[in-house]
Amino acid sequence: MRPTINALEKDLRHLIRGDVEFDAISRHLYATDGSIYQIEPLGVVAPHDAEDVARLVQYASQNGVPLVARGAGSGLAGAAIGRGLQVDFTRYMNRILEFASDGSWARVEPGVIMGELNARAKAYGRFFAPNPSSENYCSLGGMIGCNSSGSRSVAYGGTKDHVLDLHVALHDGQVFHAGPVPRDSAQFAQLIAGNSLAATAFADMVELLQTNADSIKASLPRAPKNASGYRVEEVLENDIVNLHKIFIGAEGTLGLVTEAKLNLVPLPGRRAIAMVYFPNVFSAGEAVFPILGLKPTSLEIMDGGFLRFVRRNDPQINAMVPAEADSALLVEFEAADDTQLSEQLDSLGSLLTGGDVMAIKPALDPAEQKKLWAVRQAAVPLLNKLPGPKRIAEFIEDCTVHPDVLAHYMSNLAKIIARSGSEAIMYGHAGDGNIHTRPVLNLKEAEDLDLMQSMLDDVIDMVLEIKGTPSGEHGDGIVRSKFVRRVYGDQVYSIFTAIKHAFDPTGILNPGKKIVGPAETAGVSYNLRYGPNYWTYEQSTLLRFPDGEYEREIEKCHGCGQCKSAVGTTMCPTYKATRREHASPRAKANLLRNIISGKLHPYNTYTTDAMRAVTDYCIECGMCAVECPSNVNIPKLMLEAKSKIRGGRRPGPAELLLGNAGLVYRAGQALAPVANPLLAQAAVRGIGQKVAGIDQRRRLPRFAGRTLTQQVAARDRQGGKAAPGVYRGQVAFFCEMYVNFNDPELGLIMERLLRAHGVDVVFPAQRSSGILEMAYGLPDRARQTATFNVHSALPHVQAGSLLVSGEPTASLAFKAHYADYLDDPAVAVVAKATRDLGEFLAAWRRANPDVAMQPAPTSLRLAYHDPCHLKAQNVGLSFWDLLREIPGVDLTRLEAGCCGMAGTFGTKAGSFDFSMETGRPVFQRIAEIRPDLVLSDCSSCRMQIHQGTGAWTMHPAEFLAGLYGISPYRPA
Repeated sequence: MRPTINALEKDLRHLIRGDVEFDAISRHLYATDGSIYQIEPLGVVAPHDAEDVARLVQYASQNGVPLVARGAGSGLAGAAIGRGLQVDFTRYMNRILEFASDGSWARVEPGVIMGELNARAKAYGRFFAPNPSSENYCSLGGMIGCNSSGSRSVAYGGTKDHVLDLHVALHDGQVFHAGPVPRDSAQFAQLIAGNSLAATAFADMVELLQTNADSIKASLPRAPKNASGYRVEEVLENDIVNLHKIFIGAEGTLGLVTEAKLNLVPLPGRRAIAMVYFPNVFSAGEAVFPILGLKPTSLEIMDGGFLRFVRRNDPQINAMVPAEADSALLVEFEAADDTQLSEQLDSLGSLLTGGDVMAIKPALDPAEQKKLWAVRQAAVPLLNKLPGPKRIAEFIEDCTVHPDVLAHYMSNLAKIIARSGSEAIMYGHAGDGNIHTRPVLNLKEAEDLDLMQSMLDDVIDMVLEIKGTPSGEHGDGIVRSKFVRRVYGDQVYSIFTAIKHAFDPTGILNPGKKIVGPAETAGVSYNLRYGPNYWTYEQSTLLRFPDGEYEREIEKCHGCGQCKSAVGTTMCPTYKATRREHASPRAKANLLRNIISGKLHPYNTYTTDAMRAVTDYCIECGMCAVECPSNVNIPKLMLEAKSKIRGGRRPGPAELLLGNAGLVYRAGQALAPVANPLLAQAAVRGIGQKVAGIDQRRRLPRFAGRTLTQQVAARDRQGGKAAPGVYRGQVAFFCEMYVNFNDPELGLIMERLLRAHGVDVVFPAQRSSGILEMAYGLPDRARQTATFNVHSALPHVQAGSLLVSGEPTASLAFKAHYADYLDDPAVAVVAKATRDLGEFLAAWRRANPDVAMQPAPTSLRLAYHDPCHLKAQNVGLSFWDLLREIPGVDLTRLEAGCCGMAGTFGTKAGSFDFSMETGRPVFQRIAEIRPDLVLSDCSSCRMQIHQGTGAWTMHPAEFLAGLYGISPYRPA
């Protein structure tokens, strides 16, 4: 008998060292993955290690509790969701345990992200070859569970071809080491002679496979790769029993992987690609099989719908793709050198001569290759930006056929889509016959759900008729498990069922996947995240959201999981530091969607500590809004949520203090002679932590005796305006709090830098940027601040000046945030005229080359950290470009993510350690480079980097001013 929820939670908390979460918010955050489905689990468990997993599985089997293994939750078939306990391997079991001395293999835990493994393996000149498009955020355990592959599997194979052995927690709680074993060996005889579950399960399986070998062979899909059913054909190989391969592609239905030994292959010497354009998809499909004879490492196809869509939405790609082309193949080769690559490209050209080819564009240069790959990679991110109500839907996205029937398959597939009256794009791994088809549907409408079911039925019928498979690399999951019996026939399906029962006698391991019951044979539209019964409550908001925008913004998140990338992105720094689903931007959208749809009660949710914890994970870096494929504005949604939370509770001392930063700064400056010595004393900082919630370990900047604006006003009153002369333009300068109250000399240096370039500078009346008021959920105070700043700057802008700030947070506030708080036409006027200092200076120097000063050489080793709030503006890295002009410069861009300070976030007692952990990759990168000086546009970043590394930090404007001879450097 299954224990009650309360008893289950209590038992698990005593049983394992990892996290156990049964609260409503956690359950809803784990109810979805990258698929179109949603199923609320019993609870969530994040095991610390294999011992935790073994105890969990044993307890679950004894008590009839279903377990659903979960990696990154990026799968498209719904394999990682279900009504049991979610077992999240990515939170703690994410360690790379060992590399071979020559790098030929690695031992990993299942929660390791593939991109992390490859980043580490690069030092050995190796990589893990299967390359799904989600490699920067998918887990290796998930890849093993689905037998994942990617664009280069035509040359390197899939996951099953690179797993050397596995440790698996079996149904009885035993962690079994599964690998290749000689069939006639004493080791195998000893295994199957025992009384354990492993002994009986493997003995039964091997007997079944031997007895039914011919039937199994006859049932296999005629496809180069296959993720449907169990990989029984891989288990018996000549005289070897590959015990581990039955678990690859099993989606956690036979056991839970706790460790894997993976094969790593040498990195390629050189690559070259060619984009080949065709008049139709049939011609492109017909060319695939002959091209395979040239042994390409990748062979990708794009249909006319794909090309038309990217042309419409990307001007750069539109200029690259011939207007008359209606399909394309991207062909990639690898070789030791360019000579061999040129020969391969010549062979490709000769092969295609005289066919229906319209154009061939070869590329040996890596930059040109990147441009051509951008065509192939463009469609899905663009489709994910569709505003709705029609969105891409994944249900026929993984069908795979033999390449020699690919043209036939794609032509008939196009007819099915045309008959449905819907739009779709087709693209994929042509060399493997694996086509990703993405229809565009409104899953909230019953009519489109009927279309989805009809298309699925027709496509599956066609695929099975030509002996293909419904799943090449994404797995069966919810959407395709119901077809496994049809793929293999009753006899082999009964073998699958027997194997499932042997390894999972009580059916607790990811029930309903691979082997289905009556509940899982229902139509494709059951358990949808959206559906005809989905609806939302009318929402009142504290920030400005035009009609329906709040709900639309939340629903733009399709759950892909890219915001959980471990490498390759800046987003999401708090997720990277914690590996908690709750910290991911996806979690925020999921949580809000469940609130607006009534699954979570707004009041009962907003007043909980769990809700506050989720919102506190957002430090408003803004990176997800830029890097998310759907550009979901999670930062704005979180500012709204924080405002609602703040409205229902009393603020803590740190929030009161930091949310009134203007008052605090003014008081600190007025009392600078007293405040500065006190802030340097540990005892005083200790009192500050107890009373005000400011962490005593945080080194706070000193207050200046006079603010920048006070000094400028006094100077101007005395007729001592800096560097008088003839100017070609004027800017209104916004200095923000740090420069104004802590480092006015930096503001004066920036002023001198601008004047030296022929730009007059005025300082309008100004308050703080208001970002702190926004971040601490004080929308009324933020509106007051924004109104003051906008209308103070407006006359200068109307007179033709630009508004310039040397603090990216401030320029971002004017450009983006103020419009979220003020319904005032002046906001757009000022926003349009706002420039970051580097952005302005670079543009000014281009427009006025005769005043563009040249920097002196320097022998210093420099590192540059680009702030999140600068990248969030999408204006490039102008100071980085200016620094690169320094003669002989030794300059490195850190590219290590967010420093973790996030304004005042890192000053709070409850946030200091988390802030430093978030910044650890930046600190480590600086330690590797050992620069003489670290440059960053952001004052908070400089403060954090100095505290985390002890490095000398400086604003790039000050450093350049020194090299231009405008201002001598100040001591570190």
